[in-house]
Amino acid sequence: MALLFRFRRRVDTAVPPERLPGLIRRWLAAWPQLELFEQDHLTELTGEMVRSLRWEASRGFAITDDMRVAVAAHAALLVLGFDNGLESYHDVSSVIIHPSTIVRRGTRSLGFADLHTDDPEPIIGEAHHRGPVLVSWDSAAFQARAPQLGENVLFHEFAHRLDMLDGVSDGTPFLADQAALDQWVEICTESYERLRNGGQGDGGQGDGGQASVLRPYAATNPSEFFAVATEVFFTIPTALRDAEPELYDVLRSYFRQDPSAR
Repeated sequence: MALLFRFRRRVDTAVPPERLPGLIRRWLAAWPQLELFEQDHLTELTGEMVRSLRWEASRGFAITDDMRVAVAAHAALLVLGFDNGLESYHDVSSVIIHPSTIVRRGTRSLGFADLHTDDPEPIIGEAHHRGPVLVSWDSAAFQARAPQLGENVLFHEFAHRLDMLDGVSDGTPFLADQAALDQWVEICTESYERLRNGGQGDGGQGDGGQASVLRPYAATNPSEFFAVATEVFFTIPTALRDAEPELYDVLRSYFRQDPSAR
């Protein structure tokens, strides 16, 4: 199938097509649950991203085919149900892979009350609007192999890129249908506020004293809420469906996938 999406061509990063399914199976936990036609489509999307994205290594770190495929396959799974899904990443300038924790420097907002800080901050990933996606390989590799933890930096950072498609990072990705947008805002706002309120004074627990399936970081701001919810949707979908059925349903409608049914 011809793809409308085009990254800047970099033939030297191509992985032989016959190797792609094995590498994707190695790094993407959801692979065995996909239908055959989904596996074929995911392989095509992954190969296009590996071949066409600009890949950069930090501090002379050597990037391998495993790393490229792991990153691309996770990004591709998010848009597997979209029409011309790779268009969603059209303005990703590059993927920069660090061997381990990244230290963010410079003045930045704390996300509330107009407070700022310039303290160094260790992070495992970061997505820039119309710029690169940064990931820590050791964290990405560990989380890819432990989906039961419900955390995945690759899903998280590429979810941010989906959130940024409309020009703002506000936890609401582009939704063409007004009814779907209204439902998204209503349900996600309720879930986000419930997490914020439940996280104050009770160790991050929600209603009835039960720990939320979304980790406390999701209460940082709406953008982080969407990114964390995306991680959980694709790693421990049944837990999210059971704990937050309405949130699960709007994510299922948006991604056009039903991971819990797999």
